[in-house]
Amino acid sequence: MKKEDREMRFNRRQFLQTLSQAVGYTAAASVLAGSGMSVALAYTPKPDSASRPGLLFTQAQMQTLRDICDTVLPATDTKSAAEVDCHGFVDHQLVQCHDEWSQQACISAVELVERNSQKAFSKGFTALSSGERTQVLRDIEALKSASSDEKSQFKHLKVLIVFGYFTTEEGVTKALSFQPFPGGYKGSIPVTEDTKVWGSLNYY
Repeated sequence: MKKEDREMRFNRRQFLQTLSQAVGYTAAASVLAGSGMSVALAYTPKPDSASRPGLLFTQAQMQTLRDICDTVLPATDTKSAAEVDCHGFVDHQLVQCHDEWSQQACISAVELVERNSQKAFSKGFTALSSGERTQVLRDIEALKSASSDEKSQFKHLKVLIVFGYFTTEEGVTKALSFQPFPGGYKGSIPVTEDTKVWGSLNYY
């Protein structure tokens, strides 16, 4: 196995462990299947994703999705999921790596959020306050305004949002504990054939 392939496999395993802590192992594995990881890391965030139609979503759905991202992972001492274009990421990832069922599930989840917003507050999701948006999403997860199947569709969308966030520079270096690897090992102590190895003095 080539060094690059070993490193990719190791990085994928590390990332799966991190993502599993946030969304669960089964959900994390579902978004990392096949080429999911490499496609995700190749995505370049765009500043205007919500202002135009996506590859899968309409422009109106992209705006709703943006506000869902902002509600799921709001800004704290780090940028929100919307600020790092997780909505654009989700749209791209669904088309590049997921089947028609997953695509339709996420479209249905966005439409559900919009319907529930209109039903509860007589306004679109984008027009709601942050507290109202949170309530709409919590009611879905509590099965107050959604069936179990609809909740599963929303969870699938939410997993993709979290996955997208933790593939961004913001998510990796600021939201997580970042330990940069600077490159190969560079020894600083001269060694010859007569140099002795270090003993375990710490144990005596």
